Parts: sequence; structure tokens; C-alpha cells
Amino acid sequence: MQAQAGFTVLPNYSFADAPYMDAFLIPGGFGTRQEMHNRLLHDFVRSISETSLLTSVCTGSWVYGKMGLLDGLPATNRKEPDNVEKSPSGKVPIDRLAEIAPEAQISRARVVDAGKVITAGGIASGMEMGFHLLRRAGYDEEFISEVARTMEYSKAYEAYRDDVETLEASSI
Repeated sequence: MQAQAGFTVLPNYSFADAPYMDAFLIPGGFGTRQEMHNRLLHDFVRSISETSLLTSVCTGSWVYGKMGLLDGLPATNRKEPDNVEKSPSGKVPIDRLAEIAPEAQISRARVVDAGKVITAGGIASGMEMGFHLLRRAGYDEEFISEVARTMEYSKAYEAYRDDVETLEASSI
């Protein structure tokens, strides 16, 4: 499969393999518009183990929203428009998420952890979601800060570290 900018993805598994995974990620991008209606993908997501996390970056949350998996849960999406979305007929992705998933609680946080489902706002917010997943897996702040430093991401990490909304455990 070739992504929008020519990046090629060679998967190790197909949906038919049904591998166990700790987390399943739906990335954002132009392809999300088609994947919202991909019944094979929807069936696969519904078959994923209850212990696996469902994660998304940017417009990837549209797929979970279309499936009804965000109903009653907080979720986020990109808040800044691209050039097409700035046009009179355009719509910012977070506003489109509100249309696609009217039962979701739209959040402007960069990362939203609703238990099994974790959504991240814009493209770069996938980094913050990764740091949040490390935190959730039990890694301490010293380790996570060192990862951010090694990635030359320290300033952004400091700026966005606390821009996470977490659904209370009793609500999950």
C-alpha cells in the first residue's frame, strides 16, 4: 500500500491473520474518508480483543466515530484547518467529527484517553499519544522525558505534556 506522500507500507499481517495486538492504530489522512465506510475494517476492529486498545491520530477517529465506538465517550481531532478546510465549503476535522459521531463528547485536548479508546488531535499529536501510552504502561516521567530528549522533542513535550484528558476510571 502506498500512502499519500509516496511512503510505502508493507504489512506483516492481513485482517484474516487476526493477530493479537496490544493496540490498534488508525492513522489520519486523506484515506480516512474511504475507510469510514470499509466494512472489512469495521468487522476487524469489532473482532479485536477486549484487552487491546483502539487508538487513532487525527482523522483516524472518524472511523471509530462512524462505527459508533465513540458514543458517550470523549474524543478529539485536529483543530486547525488545512487549505481546503479553510475554504467556504470546508470544515475543520474536529467539527466534522462532531457530525460523524454526534453522541461523542468532543474535546479540544490534544490526547483523549477514554479507556479502551484513545484519540489524538492533529498529526504531531501522535507523539503525545505515544508518550501517554508509555505513561499508561507504567513508565516514569524520567524515562519518558529521556525518550523525548533523544528524539529532540523536549520543548514540544514540555509544552504539550499535560494536554491530555482522561476519562475517570470509574466511568470506563
